[in-house]
Amino acid sequence: MTNPATILIAVDAEEDAKRATLAAASLFPDATLRFAHVARPVPLTPPGAYGPAGVAPVGVAPVDTELDPEETKQSARAVAQQAAADSGRPDAAAVGLIGDPADALIDEATDCGAAAIVVSAHDRGWIERLFHHSVSDDIQRMSPVPVVVVPDPS
Repeated sequence: MTNPATILIAVDAEEDAKRATLAAASLFPDATLRFAHVARPVPLTPPGAYGPAGVAPVGVAPVDTELDPEETKQSARAVAQQAAADSGRPDAAAVGLIGDPADALIDEATDCGAAAIVVSAHDRGWIERLFHHSVSDDIQRMSPVPVVVVPDPS
């Protein structure tokens, strides 16, 4: 069941968060805003993956094999908390998520009963569109709740 008083705002870059927040606040002035930032999981490299000496080839940085999912989630939550604080809304909530951004945001919207998801779109050139999929497109395609996409002003 959706909660008409909760709007989920996807947060990534600072300017995008500001645009999404302004749109959500103007479209849903009485709603509680819930900010979410998603950290993509980093594949862990098993020890010895760089060869018998355990040394990375020239030009390749060694990978930290001790990444903690809770630390990653807390780091994502810190980004969302900053956006919530910047919103000036005392009732704003923040959550850090891990996973595929579209899947994680849709799951969060479902779990918290959000009435809508607000995302900002990135203005990408045609070459970038060939190599990078659009999270906002994925969310629009799969979301069970309405999605508001705030365009890039550039």
